[in-house]
Amino acid sequence: MKPDVPIYNYRCVDRSLLVGPFCRYFVRWFVVWVPPGIPANLLTLGSSACMWLMLFLAVTARNVSAIAPWCLLLMAGYVIYDHADGMHSRRTGTSSPLGEYLDHFLDAFHGAIAVVVMFLIAGRADSPLLPILLWAVLVAGAATMVEERERKELYFGLTGPLEAMLLTLFYFASWCRTDTSAWWQVTVVGRITVFDVVMAGGVTGGVLTAAACVRRVGCIPASLLAYMITGAILGIHGVLGGVAWWETALLVILHGGDYTGRVIAGHLRGLRRPWPDFITPVIMLVAWASDAFTIWLTFGLGAYLLARNLVSVSGMFKTFRQFWLWWNVPVCRDAWEDVKPGSAIPS
Repeated sequence: MKPDVPIYNYRCVDRSLLVGPFCRYFVRWFVVWVPPGIPANLLTLGSSACMWLMLFLAVTARNVSAIAPWCLLLMAGYVIYDHADGMHSRRTGTSSPLGEYLDHFLDAFHGAIAVVVMFLIAGRADSPLLPILLWAVLVAGAATMVEERERKELYFGLTGPLEAMLLTLFYFASWCRTDTSAWWQVTVVGRITVFDVVMAGGVTGGVLTAAACVRRVGCIPASLLAYMITGAILGIHGVLGGVAWWETALLVILHGGDYTGRVIAGHLRGLRRPWPDFITPVIMLVAWASDAFTIWLTFGLGAYLLARNLVSVSGMFKTFRQFWLWWNVPVCRDAWEDVKPGSAIPS
């Protein structure tokens, strides 16, 4: 490890009322069957595979609502794996900065994937609420990572990622039956449905999470404010209409993943505060003003943002490559007595 890289010291405060019992009474029974030799990072990748497979099924299915049981199953697998990797890393004594990076960087995409699939199942992918909720979820995740960088401590309140995952599980479960899925389409007022109200509540939750992070930091970092603005610019087409839903989602998600990943990498590698990408939103504004936005521009900007993400990932693997293992060394201790409620730390 380079001398200028900070000593790894993971600190996490989790006020959630559910994480402790969930890890001790549910995830624990999965982890005890995981061979000690399997690296925790592979469990992290397993959780990610569940989400990407769910997205693939939702995008390619002819009848999206019919795959709700599969989404429920894959989401449940993701929830278990996402908490098991940290417990397993603690059990085997292999917690590392690379594991934390993989866990939190991939989560920036996982939350967005869950949102996209929820809208697809409801047949509402063209709703202007989709880019708004994507923006709110990504801003909440970015703000959480910015707070960790500034305060050197990861903080989760009474309602955090686990609660959001469980609500998503409830959502997918409700679409497994016709009588319960119809409830989401019930009109509340005008054209506003129960689905719209719940998704708007998700937007509020994301904004409040970001606001709480800013309050604890004591100010809103300029780079985070810049990300909130640039991310909103990328989502404007989805709100106003005129482009396919996936074009907006693609750019918003890749842009958010790039910024969040660089924040985490900067924190773990001791680099200066990163700024979000400005090139993509500027090009978007120019194309929008000149009515020159095309699908080819979406592909071009998407490829550019994907390259930025890959460069960030490669930099982390280059710096912390010694923490990537294909098989753990033999473990000589049983650390279950150390796995207390709320101790499911990243791998």
